[in-house]
Amino acid sequence: MDVQDVLLFLFFSSLEWLALMVLTFAIFKFQLPGYWGRLLLSSFMLSLLSYMVLIELKLGVVASLIQVPIIFICFWQFFRIPVFYAGLMVVNGYVSYILIQAIIISVFQLTGIVIAPNVPEGFIVQILTSCIAFLLAWLLIRTNWGFTFVPDTDRVKVKWTKLNVRLLVMSIAGYAVLATCSYLFFSGYTPVLVLILGTVVFGFLQYLVFKREYNEHG
Repeated sequence: MDVQDVLLFLFFSSLEWLALMVLTFAIFKFQLPGYWGRLLLSSFMLSLLSYMVLIELKLGVVASLIQVPIIFICFWQFFRIPVFYAGLMVVNGYVSYILIQAIIISVFQLTGIVIAPNVPEGFIVQILTSCIAFLLAWLLIRTNWGFTFVPDTDRVKVKWTKLNVRLLVMSIAGYAVLATCSYLFFSGYTPVLVLILGTVVFGFLQYLVFKREYNEHG
């Protein structure tokens, strides 16, 4: 891979990571102006991780297994979000983003277009997914919609209520499903399986998140 290919990979990967994090922040009503510097830096650092995992080590089948914990650490240590909420935010945002991308890839494959990393078709998928994620984030901000129960400081204690335990279990299950989705996609399975798994996890997770929001303000 020459320098141009590496730069293209890093650019589009950074764009995707930025879109994923912006969407996640918008879902949980975090104020973006105070985070742009850290978001941009995190996106670039995560793109380097993606390059190492996907291109250098060729570990696409375990990409999500590796990447999700790293972005979790970013949310926890870099953005100072408590461990419990950082995990919940990362899984929720990641699943949302994967669902968008799975739909786009499914449409491409229905037309006979094969998607792979670091090829023009792959770049198009990355651009489309990122644009949709940015658009959804913009709509959430414009309509002032989103969840407000996640604190933007790490100086809070989590009360281990039954609902919070369920959210924790669902976050762990969501991580397992994300790892499975990565394995299925890079092993050549149809993205429809990824879409089905992602939809099930997304549905259960949103039910619990909505319930948590209602308990917080109901």
